[in-house]
Amino acid sequence: MIFSFLCSLAWAQLPLNSATVTELAALEGISIQQAEEIVALRSRLGRIDNIETLRAVHLSEQALNTLRQEVVIMLPLAAFQKSTKGKSFTSAKQVLAEFSHEPDVTQVQSMAMIYSKTNPERIEGWLSSVRKAYALPKVNLQYEKELDGSTRYDYLADDGGADPIRDYQQVENDDKIVVKLEWRLDKLVMSSEQIRVLNESQKAVKIREKLMDEVTRLYFDRRRLQVEGLLNPPSSLNDEIEHVLRLQEFSANLDALTGGAFSASIMSTTR
Repeated sequence: MIFSFLCSLAWAQLPLNSATVTELAALEGISIQQAEEIVALRSRLGRIDNIETLRAVHLSEQALNTLRQEVVIMLPLAAFQKSTKGKSFTSAKQVLAEFSHEPDVTQVQSMAMIYSKTNPERIEGWLSSVRKAYALPKVNLQYEKELDGSTRYDYLADDGGADPIRDYQQVENDDKIVVKLEWRLDKLVMSSEQIRVLNESQKAVKIREKLMDEVTRLYFDRRRLQVEGLLNPPSSLNDEIEHVLRLQEFSANLDALTGGAFSASIMSTTR
């Protein structure tokens, strides 16, 4: 028999996994576009098992808080337990193989680094961009215009003895375009921009180290709970609910650190 329970506040009425776009858009802070993205993600994954998964569609914190308060997720308890009927395990490898459809810890760490923008490739990209910027020359384009004017006078005598003056004016228009290319070779070695990037990268490394510690801890705490549920299934409904809630708590925390990529990855491989 499959049991269901509410994983949000008891007074919440809107079931997330069956709500329509119109019903979701009626919630405060949820736009039509956001509602459509939620339904599209739900259709793609099959179901939404925790609110943090919705970070994959880049919802704001305000929208996520609204959903935490206004919707309910009906979770079939049996969906979280692998059936062990007819199975016997003689090694740790066999037990852990039951979870081979889930991403390994290095993949989850990568998800977290990408979401937090602290992955080494991104930092190296910053440094590479700065170096390439100074590999290109500084272009100085200058336009010069020079006007030279001159006047010539001719004195002519006519039959009446007068000396009329005839003048000639001449203007020389001299245009010139000057292009200068300047390389700062010293900047290729070290520039103030590179120093700033290095400082920011050191901060990012410290953030990444703390993030990796947290992700690793949550990942293996969750895996230990999965193994415990597999080898020693809960004997009562209360124990089963407690087990599922703890499992979902770990999953939600990992989704918060990976932008929903953790649960999305699991659901995409189990459909």
